[in-house]
Amino acid sequence: MKTLTTGALLAGAAFIGGTAFSQPASAADVTLKFASWLPPFHHWTKTARRFSDSIEKASGGEVKIAIDKAGLAKGPGQYDLAKNGVRDLVMHVAAYTPGRFVLYRMAEVPFATPNAETGSEGLHKWYTGHGFDKKEFTGTKLISAFVHGPGLLHSKKEIKTLEDIKGVKIRTGGGGVKIANSLGAVAVAMSAPKAHESLQRGTTDATFFPYESVTGFKLAKLVKFHLEVPGGLYTTPFMVAMNKKKYDGLSASAKRALDTAGGAAGAKLIGQGWDAADAVGKKAAIANGNKIQQISASEQKRWAKAIQVIKNDWINKANKKGHDGKALMEELLSMMKG
Repeated sequence: MKTLTTGALLAGAAFIGGTAFSQPASAADVTLKFASWLPPFHHWTKTARRFSDSIEKASGGEVKIAIDKAGLAKGPGQYDLAKNGVRDLVMHVAAYTPGRFVLYRMAEVPFATPNAETGSEGLHKWYTGHGFDKKEFTGTKLISAFVHGPGLLHSKKEIKTLEDIKGVKIRTGGGGVKIANSLGAVAVAMSAPKAHESLQRGTTDATFFPYESVTGFKLAKLVKFHLEVPGGLYTTPFMVAMNKKKYDGLSASAKRALDTAGGAAGAKLIGQGWDAADAVGKKAAIANGNKIQQISASEQKRWAKAIQVIKNDWINKANKKGHDGKALMEELLSMMKG
């Protein structure tokens, strides 16, 4: 057997090392940072974790998602956290950035969906099916679109008719301002986490929210009446969005995990979490002795007529973008209702 010299051994080691480094590396594990801004007792904390776990599982452990324990920005600033790369993932309310998501916000119309699960899945499929996400998301990528359960009116005094609601100060988000004003109420626009304080101080007398907010924002003892409206008096579209550069830099397998566990499947999962939280919120309202009422069919027709302008406005906005707004709206509502 020939004895190898030290030089030969070093040369061989260099060759082996060079070969190893020249081979394509296997997909490296990646940790994505997910911003959080709602209070820790809000149901979103658990839903966001379940959603993140589903992505981690789909990736086979390649993707890890770390959710912030404290907010870096308030609700309206979430989208820019993702766009600017401060965080990889965010949960954002479309109405908090006016003018940016015109077609996305068509889902805000009244009486749109019976529950969050079907509404969320339907919205995601409708929006991405038309490729609107490629046009309205700049610097970011839509991971999952979703909505909350039917929006209703929580109030300190009993409200069942248009006459009852006249002049009532209602806390509302961006999408509900015109609805409140069209019903003859006084819209007080503010972010969701401020609802508790505004009701407590008397700055507002009522608020628009799905049932989950009774517990999510601790409203059970601040309001005494809950007026249910079939399909929801309004709907709020949310999103999980991701920094586009971060997504583009991921391995094919990591992208696939985000696309499959996210997408319509992720929308449905998030919707299920919201529906479960709605059930908890309603139960808390009942346990507190609050009065649950459902708007009468005849009164709903009156309310629908008063807020028809909301639907018309979104149709007109779609028309101005070169679409058949009426057809788009009909298709969206059909898909959200399941």
